[in-house]
Amino acid sequence: MTILNKTLVTAGFAALLALGSGCKKYLDVNNDQDRPVDAPPAAILTGAEVTAAYTIGGADVALTASLLTNQVDGTSQQFKNYQLYQIVADNLTTCWGNLYQGTLNDLVELRKMSEPKKWYFYSGASKILIAYVLGTSTDLWGDIPYSDAFQGLDFKFKPKYDKQEDIYKTIDGLLTSAIADLNQPQLGPVPGGNDVLYGGDPALWIKFANSYRMRTLIHLTKKDPAGYAQKVIDASKAAGGIIGAGEEAAVAFLNDPTRANPVQQFNAQRPGYITYDQSFMINQMKALGDNRVGPYLGGAYDSKTSPVYLLTAYELDFILAEAYARLGQDADAQAHYEAAVTGSFLSVKADPTGYLAKPEVKYDPAASATDKLNLILTQKYYAMYLQAENFTDWRRTGFPALTSKNAGKEIPRRYPYPQSELSYNGANVPTGISLTTKMWWDQ
Repeated sequence: MTILNKTLVTAGFAALLALGSGCKKYLDVNNDQDRPVDAPPAAILTGAEVTAAYTIGGADVALTASLLTNQVDGTSQQFKNYQLYQIVADNLTTCWGNLYQGTLNDLVELRKMSEPKKWYFYSGASKILIAYVLGTSTDLWGDIPYSDAFQGLDFKFKPKYDKQEDIYKTIDGLLTSAIADLNQPQLGPVPGGNDVLYGGDPALWIKFANSYRMRTLIHLTKKDPAGYAQKVIDASKAAGGIIGAGEEAAVAFLNDPTRANPVQQFNAQRPGYITYDQSFMINQMKALGDNRVGPYLGGAYDSKTSPVYLLTAYELDFILAEAYARLGQDADAQAHYEAAVTGSFLSVKADPTGYLAKPEVKYDPAASATDKLNLILTQKYYAMYLQAENFTDWRRTGFPALTSKNAGKEIPRRYPYPQSELSYNGANVPTGISLTTKMWWDQ
């Protein structure tokens, strides 16, 4: 059952401090990053879930990635600079800190706390969230610290960077280990409302792990298109299943100015920095008579109580549609494509009637392989509004075709490393990298 229909949202937020806007850190259950966590595990989990959702769904991840993929436009202050692809190290230091010193640090400590005590629910959930935040981070920056990080007590304050290829292997291993933990007959203490994703339900966490593996595998299709397409399909059939409608990994926010959805807070506190209604994507959708435009511009994703989605059922259908299309299995590709588009409409209470019959939208088995992928990825782009995954999809496929907003400059393909890393861990930060340098899975 989706989090949006549970009363546990309020219970989870009761443990949180007041929230801020943008990508600032608003919750830190482990203020001293070099001592072990002494907070209750349920509180650590709540904090990690909400901080991850707030950061990934906020200005420096979701909105910046949406700007780079022409879903929104930057019109003032730093977002006007972003519109011109002037993104510098100082811009993203706080966001890196939220993901590393905040979310990942707390999750690693939760894992360390849980494993020796055989608290299998907490160790499993922490590993899945570590995998998710690592995946988000490496898809933005490329090579990142992990294997040598989070060891302040061992005096390793300047961790080496792991190659992106190795991070992806780490993610796969974390998911496998997490599923094994969650399948244990005795899970130890299990949170209730403090788990604001799934209410302490291990079966749903296993589905989340299987589903997230599908996303990571589809990222690698440049390396082996058919091979990774088949791996995606295999992952969708894994024991425990994948998330379906009503089982989305989502964190809901509250009807409170300081505990509201991060995009809503950003728009309220920084009006005019970003505009939404005349972007390339919105104009394309208007031309199609797409009924999602109204909900998109009317608060479906940026009202106070709008959830931040980490993974949805309709995204998985798009992933499967792409995988089957790459293998030339049109019947399955079409079925998942149509389910994905319909699921996206229903998620924002828009009427999908007639949309799939439009010539520009209809799946044509006789079309070229390139045209099929273009169709699937373009419709996925329309469906996943204000989600950073679009930035990854565009880089790895080239779909939809995007035009640079700054003539003569290429659209960035990565974030710059933050100034905090350049200042304090500069010897380990990769060199010779620009905003347009392709990362490992993009080559």
